[in-house]
Amino acid sequence: MDMTIFTDAVARYSAPLRATDRATAALLQTISTRKVAKGEHLFRQGDTAQALYFVTAGLLRYYYLADGVEHTGQFFNEGMFVADVAALTTGSPGLQNIDALEAAEVLVIPRAALFAAYDADQAYERFGRRIMEEVVAGSQRRSASLLMLSPEERYERFLAARPQVARRVPQYTIASYLGITPEALSRIRRRRATS
Repeated sequence: MDMTIFTDAVARYSAPLRATDRATAALLQTISTRKVAKGEHLFRQGDTAQALYFVTAGLLRYYYLADGVEHTGQFFNEGMFVADVAALTTGSPGLQNIDALEAAEVLVIPRAALFAAYDADQAYERFGRRIMEEVVAGSQRRSASLLMLSPEERYERFLAARPQVARRVPQYTIASYLGITPEALSRIRRRRATS
């Protein structure tokens, strides 16, 4: 598989540093490709995280399962990294479930190889730090949105920020992401259509 999409992402996150060819070659040798069927889990709550994943095709999400109810936390489409970050960084059992909303393909970056790349090259360390910063910032934005915005405002922001994803995701999953019921989302959509 052409790894350009991955190496371009590394370059974007590590800029202005540039990873050495040696460190990149060592990491690329460890990366494999995995196909994930629609509805299949890439990671389940309670698993230990053995890899960071990079989406090359398809659409994934992470969700929490509480009292038998799925609570969608985020969507991951082409060009995005996905993992249960707490499990990946600490080695503790995962809290999230990650599944495919569409048939997907991911690059599997083994945890040990990723951490070795961090140690071997400052550009990879920067890459890892910037991914984690993005995850924390995204989590804070999401928490603030759930606490401070109305459901209508959350829906508007979602549509503005992720229009392609909004067209690819079932409405009940969008409702879960927004923290509302599918019926409440239907009412919001009806109001938008008549205004």
